[in-house]
Amino acid sequence: MLRIKTKFAGQKTRRGKIAAGLAIATVSILATALPAAAQLVFSSDCRNHQPIAVAPPQNAILFTKQPVPHPNGTASVFAINGLDTYVIPAGANSCIVAAPHANDNYCFIARNDNTIDGVGFAPIQNPGGLTACQ
Repeated sequence: MLRIKTKFAGQKTRRGKIAAGLAIATVSILATALPAAAQLVFSSDCRNHQPIAVAPPQNAILFTKQPVPHPNGTASVFAINGLDTYVIPAGANSCIVAAPHANDNYCFIARNDNTIDGVGFAPIQNPGGLTACQ
């Protein structure tokens, strides 16, 4: 007997769920393994800032409180050209900024826990399902 399976719009397949899970796991591993060079140091006056280039296929920036894991406290990152402030929320080690400015400079301007030494960053391709920066 011939079996025909149909896939409806919005229906998740087992293979799709596995692929999404792997993508999120990969980004989570990346968040815990960012090199020291890819880190913003604390600078409340933004004198210390770094450019983060977001070029295709990357379409997002992953910010991570350092040292990892660090779910306590909040950390704020300021985008100098875009005039946006992104907060890594309490209870999360990292967060994602979807569709940031392509070439902006960022500085780590505020924290409410002095054990947060820095903020790691990486331009990534957004897999979806990650905590958004506030």
